[in-house]
Amino acid sequence: MKRNVFISTGNVKEFIHVAESLHSVEAGVPGMGLVHGVKGLGKTTVAIHYAGQKENRAVYARAKSDWTYTWMMDELLIELRVTPRGGGKAKHDALVEALLEKPRLIIIDETNIIKTALLETLRTVHDLTHNPFLFIGHEGVRDRLMRLGPFYDRLLYSTELKPLSLVDLTVYCQEALDVGIDDDVLEKVLTRAGGNFRKSVTHLKNLEDHAKVRGSGKIDLKIFKEAA
Repeated sequence: MKRNVFISTGNVKEFIHVAESLHSVEAGVPGMGLVHGVKGLGKTTVAIHYAGQKENRAVYARAKSDWTYTWMMDELLIELRVTPRGGGKAKHDALVEALLEKPRLIIIDETNIIKTALLETLRTVHDLTHNPFLFIGHEGVRDRLMRLGPFYDRLLYSTELKPLSLVDLTVYCQEALDVGIDDDVLEKVLTRAGGNFRKSVTHLKNLEDHAKVRGSGKIDLKIFKEAA
């Protein structure tokens, strides 16, 4: 299996559509978005990849359950190449100034575990700067944010990612596998993984390794049954 292969699945295209749309919102229109879905769909992978492309003008931060105000502010400032200094107000002012001077899409992962007070801080920063924010979360995050009325009202997009499709998995195999794979095996892998991208990749890696040990250039139903 080839390393560092990034495949443009349906979910990747959906994520990019939301991110690009947030970059171009008109004045007076809220510039916050939410991408959510069950675990294992590749949300974090696409977010990191997107933020890693300089032309996308984005930064990525992964929330922690024990994030404090200072910790969160310091991480965001560092991602924006600003040296954190001073107390809470100084950090807040520095973040606002940095985003007013050079707007960047701020991608916040693991939104489920961010303390409510910190979410309100990020909403305030958005209101002061009109800088776009994209939040990522798994099951339950949308319901949680709905309970934060003013925060939820600023979500221009609330997009739920879908389970991996057979088309997505076919493209992935064409790009990532060093061996071929039969269509009927692909369907079984997708069913076994329940559309979970992470589980699908793990299954495919095991099947590919098994095929190579057997000296086979293709993963067929026999290889699938043996590996199972």
